[in-house]
Formats: sequence, C-alpha cells, structure tokens
Amino acid sequence: MNVAVIGTGSRAIVRRLRAAGITEVTVYEPVSAGDLSRSSVGRRRRTPWTAPHRWLFREDRPVPRRLVDVSELVFDENEDHWLIHSVGDEPAQARVVILTADTTRRLRTSSAADTADRPCGAPEGGRLPVTGREARTLDAAWSHAPVTFRGIATHGFPNLFFVGGADPGVEEPWSAQSVRVDLIVTWVRALQRQSGTRIEVRASTQHEYHRRLDLTPSTRRTGRPKPHHFDITVAADRHTDHDYLGPAVLDLPGAEYRVLTTLAGHTDPIDGRYHWHGRLDPAEAVALPEPVRASAFLVLPGRAPAAASLTERDPWGNLRVTGIGAPPFALET
Repeated sequence: MNVAVIGTGSRAIVRRLRAAGITEVTVYEPVSAGDLSRSSVGRRRRTPWTAPHRWLFREDRPVPRRLVDVSELVFDENEDHWLIHSVGDEPAQARVVILTADTTRRLRTSSAADTADRPCGAPEGGRLPVTGREARTLDAAWSHAPVTFRGIATHGFPNLFFVGGADPGVEEPWSAQSVRVDLIVTWVRALQRQSGTRIEVRASTQHEYHRRLDLTPSTRRTGRPKPHHFDITVAADRHTDHDYLGPAVLDLPGAEYRVLTTLAGHTDPIDGRYHWHGRLDPAEAVALPEPVRASAFLVLPGRAPAAASLTERDPWGNLRVTGIGAPPFALET
C-alpha cells in the first residue's frame, strides 16, 4: 500500500508511518520548498529547485521526495486510489493521501496575496482542488465551514487525511498536530492490516462529532479511535447505495432549480407502496431553498415529474427529499 504525503514538514509524519510498518511512502513538496532541505543529521544542504526528484534520507532507508507543485487531487472510485495531478507531469497514484498542515491551509485559500504568490500553473487563488466520491468537491462539502471528524477526515473523501485540523486558516502548535498524526497513522495501519482498499469516516460519526462540538464548543474530544468510526472495505464489500445518480430539476411553485440528485428506494412490506428518498445538491452557484410544505416535483431527464417532499436540510446544506409512489427514476424489471 503506497501513501503520499503532500506538503512541507513531512519528516515527523514519515517517521511515524515507518515506525508503524508502512514503508511505501512518497513525499510531494512544492518546488519552492526544495531550495533548502534538511539532511538526517540536521545539516542544511542546497538542492536545485528545478530538480524533479530527490531523496529524503532517514537512516539507511531513503524515502522518495518529489519536488513538484500538486495542482489537483481526484479520487478514482473504480480503483480506490487518488490521482495526484502536478504541473507539467503525468498524474501519479497513491492509495492514501495525507495533507500536511501547510497543504491543508491551501484547501480554502483565496486571498489576493496568495493569488499573486502562487507558482505558474498552480490552481487559481492558491487553492488545491480536491474531488472525492461521486464527483463531489471539497469546496462544496466545506461551502459553509470545514466539516471533518476530529479534524482528520471528511465523509465522501475516502483515503484522505488532514494534519492541519478542521480550520485550515488557524495556526496550530505541533503538539495538536502530533495527536492528529497519531490518529491518522492508526487508521492507515488498520487499512493495511485488514487488506482494505478504501477507508472512509462514517457520515453518522461525523455528524455526531459536530453535534457534540456544538453542545460543548470549548472542548474537543480525543481518546482512542473506535472500530465504528470508519468503514474499511474492498470493492467486493460495497454495493450501489443508490438507484439514480445524476442531474434533475426541482420544480417548486414559481421557481425551478437545477440539482444533482442521489436517489434510492424500496417497496415497504407493510403498506405495499414504493418509498423513495435521496439528497439534492445544487448544480449551479445558487443556494437551494429552505424545506417548504408547498407541493414539489422532481423531474429527471426524459421522465415524468414525480411528487416529492422536502423534509430537511442536512449538515452540509443539501436538501433531503422523499416520495411515495412511482419514483422519478426508472425501476428495473
């Protein structure tokens, strides 16, 4: 299992991964960080910023270190690995990606100063675009505020861990990051030990964590990781959890909204009727309305409108939709 550590300040992370028996580690550092690097004995040595590949030495076991500007991360759901796109290079692959504190801050950077200082070919505004499952972007998941579990992972973005915490704009002492690194290494080791290909924090776990933070915002829970916090799976363990995934139109009285839908359903054995439900994400830069009691219809391409009810807004700002009777999507015969 190969692990990619992206960003500067990766030495302690690599050391703990190695101590846990995870040996396939590659470090990706920005080109500007390659001008001055540190050897294993603490001496400083010069490395040309144009060097495409160097080694980060630790004892007698070299760790590959690539001096490149990572421009985008895309999760491949078919292969359960991340595609690491860099400026002027072919995409690299990694089963697990760990973002250091400085890289985590890039996820929500958009100031004019960062835009002026960004390297040629880097993403606009210094941002690092991240696309997870079902083509969902981290910008959309964090549209209101960073939503994570213990500051290390976000549901919908498997095999991705953050060292920088829940708020990339806040500088933290290394002691806080050190605790987070220990948690990350524990879960990466669990993925390796169970021979899994995908590890993802459960949505219920993430939601409960934030609910408790809202009740007691001055305290952040630590403690030992629990097996139920994350799902560790291989492709054979997973089945399609939806019957339809794609575009649709939400038709409300006096307004229509283009949305991306994830829908599923089943026949209730008690009343014998078909019950369907799902999530609506905005397909455009327009906020979805609040749930209303007025009649609503969901229209899929090439399908008749289906009566729907908007029940609630989930923690990520999307709408929950339900319906009874003929669903908006086609049923298998």
